[in-house]
Amino acid sequence: MPSFFPTVPVADVADNKIVKCSADGLSVLLVRDGTGTVFAFENNCSHADKPLERGIWNPQSREMLCPYHKAVFDVGNNGVVKVGPAVVALSVYPVEIREHHGIETVFVGLEADD
Repeated sequence: MPSFFPTVPVADVADNKIVKCSADGLSVLLVRDGTGTVFAFENNCSHADKPLERGIWNPQSREMLCPYHKAVFDVGNNGVVKVGPAVVALSVYPVEIREHHGIETVFVGLEADD
C-alpha cells in the first residue's frame, strides 16, 4: 500500500500545464487531463534517463511526449510506451486530492522501499 505525500495545491495544475514537484524527495510531474483528472508520473524518460518536464502534454489523449527523442507515453494507461525509442513504461503514481493546511492539495502515493 502506498504512502501519500503532499505536493502542490490542486489549483496549480491546469489542463495544458506540466507541474514539476517533489514527493518525498522524488521528482514528479503533475498534469490534468481534459476531464480534470490529475495524474502524477516520474520526471524521467525511461529511454535515456532525461527529464520530461519540458515535454509536451496532451490532455485529450493523456499522452506525454519526451522532448529529447520523441518517445510517447500513455499516462492514462499506466505509462505504457505508444511510440519508441523507449520500451519501458513510465512509473505512474496514484493521486489523491486532500485538504492540507486548509488548501486542496495533490497527494502522490509512493511505494515504500523495502
